[in-house]
Amino acid sequence: MKAIDVFYLENKDISSVVVPGVSKFKIGDKIADENGTVYKVYSFEHICRCPSFKEITGLVVHGKFEGDIVNLVDEPKGVTNEN
Repeated sequence: MKAIDVFYLENKDISSVVVPGVSKFKIGDKIADENGTVYKVYSFEHICRCPSFKEITGLVVHGKFEGDIVNLVDEPKGVTNEN
């Protein structure tokens, strides 16, 4: 999925990856950036409460998300990677 925008807050070392729609993601999902770095979604940032923008949200992750492609990572059951 192509991200609409990516914001990085250096002082907190978190990124908000703005994507169309939140229904595809849930807290705890793992996403990967264009470099293959895996991040865990730990919260959502609702960008706007306007009806026309209700399907836009930010996936908040620890670290600097690179690029504008968001891939949902499918992990086999029993495998965990919290980094």
